Parts: sequence; C-alpha cells; structure tokens
Amino acid sequence: MENLLKASFLISSLFFSTAFADSLILSARLKIEYPAAPLLISHGSSDLIIKYKDWSFMHEVFDPETFYEQIDLTGLEVEFVRSIYDDKKRSKLPEWLAVVSRQLADGLGNDPDTVKQFKVGKLEILTGHDNKNHGQIFIIDESTIHKIIITGSKKELDLIAKNIKER
Repeated sequence: MENLLKASFLISSLFFSTAFADSLILSARLKIEYPAAPLLISHGSSDLIIKYKDWSFMHEVFDPETFYEQIDLTGLEVEFVRSIYDDKKRSKLPEWLAVVSRQLADGLGNDPDTVKQFKVGKLEILTGHDNKNHGQIFIIDESTIHKIIITGSKKELDLIAKNIKER
C-alpha cells in the first residue's frame, strides 16, 4: 500500500507543478515577479534559468571565491560589485582590485546609458545592458549578492529589474 501511495504521488507530481508561479522567491527578503508562462524553467547545480520564446534570465548566488577565477573576493564582494558600476567606488579600492574591476566593467560592455543603481527598500540594485542583447542585475541583499543574467533586450532587463520586490 505504501509503495502504491508513493507511486501515485510521483505520477501526480509529473502533471501538477507549482513551477509556473509568477513569483520567484530568492530569499527571506527578496522576490522577483516574472512574466507568466515561460517555455522552460530549469535548475542546475548553482543556477536557475527561466526561458521564454525570445529571451531568458538566469539567477545565481554570487560566490566571492569563484566569481573572478584568480581572486577570492570574500569580504570585498559588496564594494567590488558596486565598483563595477561606479568609477568613484572603484577609485577607493586597492589599485590591483580597481584594475580587475575596470577589466570586468569593460568586459561587460555596458552602454553607459543603461547603467542604473537604485534601491528597493533595503535591497540595492545595480543593472547594465550591452548592445549585444545581454544584461546583468546584481542585487545586494542583507547577507547575499544575487546575480541575474539577461539574454534579451534592455526592455526585458528593465522588466525584471522593476519587478524586484522586498518580501
């Protein structure tokens, strides 16, 4: 009887899923409201991908030990992420780290007109988009930095950015 119940539960879970919700809960204080009916929601070892017909976004938690291959940014991660979007903050970093920040900022290729920094409650949001249909959003939460990668237009980047909410 127990095996029959387990099998019934497993089969029913294949047909009924809560993955089509329109809110993605990322932490106790953070959620993203995203457009309904994505074509695919996939979770890998450290990232979550939500795919639509013409665009997608991916979430991962910023790991200071692996974000920049040769450098462990533990303890410097918040100021480093801010420096990618702000030359004044970059100038306050140690020279060697400011060089890394500049290289990363250049590599992202953000159009200066697309770079935005704003707050949603206590959340700090940093965004940028290039001219090749790629963008990124960093969300500095109380104890975590979230990284959202957009493969799509600035319109989709702005859609996700404006739908970042405090819980």
